[in-house]
Amino acid sequence: MLMRSLLMIFFTFMFVTNDNYGQFGLRVKYNSTKYNEWAQDLEDKTNFSEKLLPTGYEIGVDYWFRLKKRRIEFMPELAYSYSKTNIENIAINSVQLTGFHFNFNTHIYALDMEGDCNCPTFSKQGNTINKGLFFHLTPGVSYNTISSEQGENQISANKTSFKVGVGVGMDIGLSDLLTITPILSYYFTSQLPYDGYIIENGLNTNPKLLQATIRLGFRPDYGRGGRRRR
Repeated sequence: MLMRSLLMIFFTFMFVTNDNYGQFGLRVKYNSTKYNEWAQDLEDKTNFSEKLLPTGYEIGVDYWFRLKKRRIEFMPELAYSYSKTNIENIAINSVQLTGFHFNFNTHIYALDMEGDCNCPTFSKQGNTINKGLFFHLTPGVSYNTISSEQGENQISANKTSFKVGVGVGMDIGLSDLLTITPILSYYFTSQLPYDGYIIENGLNTNPKLLQATIRLGFRPDYGRGGRRRR
């Protein structure tokens, strides 16, 4: 319910703020994560030797704006993530981690810093790689809920963490209205404690996150008034 409300607010914001820059994106992500300290504590106490929360999924929406004279583009994003591991141990049934995230995606087009900005649509002329390739730096903050189940009982804790991601991506213009962008990222995350059952109270872990993203970028400003300045 909370995520639905956030998405409604975000979409409303995108369409009513600046009509000239009416561009937004949908991001679908696959997360590969490591929680080494938690995993080791769980193995020591339950003999559960499989990876803990090794993969997860994330979905987000973003809104686009940019610097006027340089191809540095900003895409603030709201996202939701989910990961779960079934334990099936006599003491614990599962561990689950969900999160609400604010990410400030910053795309730097190092090979085309002074280019104009109708790219990367089909109507744009020039080297596709130079105009579509970018590096990104993404600081963010997350509100995490970590929970474990024992039978019908559930113990959970809410924690805030900070992160910064670096990576590379490539814009591929499918049409003037739609761009698809694959992105590969690595995130450095602040310590995340867990005060729950089985895992030691206050045991910190520094999550390691490798993330693969597909972004679908939409440009409704084209449909409303022809080509506009980007």
